[in-house]
Amino acid sequence: MRRLAVLCLVAALVSGCAVPTERPRMVWDLSESSSGGAKLVLGVPQTDDVAVVMACQPHSGAVDLTLVGRPGDSAVVELHAGKVWNRYLGAGHADEETDGVVHIDFKLAAADPVLAQLADTGTLTIQFVERRMILPNAFAPAHDFLALCRLPG
Repeated sequence: MRRLAVLCLVAALVSGCAVPTERPRMVWDLSESSSGGAKLVLGVPQTDDVAVVMACQPHSGAVDLTLVGRPGDSAVVELHAGKVWNRYLGAGHADEETDGVVHIDFKLAAADPVLAQLADTGTLTIQFVERRMILPNAFAPAHDFLALCRLPG
């Protein structure tokens, strides 16, 4: 009986049924500021309701990624773009303006394989320990954003 329970648990984890899947009804927006920075934001237009913020200085080779999470979300997440994925360790901190919101910050290379695949396909899934977010396709804005962020050459 114990062996059957372990096999069922492993099967549930492997199949991805162990965590709820969310599909935010948001849109991607690419912007450049007058100070020269570029931002790619997944959110509800004309509101402060956002799920993902990527920012960079053009041609710096670096991307600052902020995921808007919930209390209890781990600062370790997996980012999946198609079959390419990696696990990242971020730094979490409470949002001072909104109760029940946590920001998880990451520093990534603009040439990171997951970001490169995001630019090529537009697909991105965020895997927290207890939930998964399948994001809307971001092909054009992600492609253009990462082209701005990459090192010249």
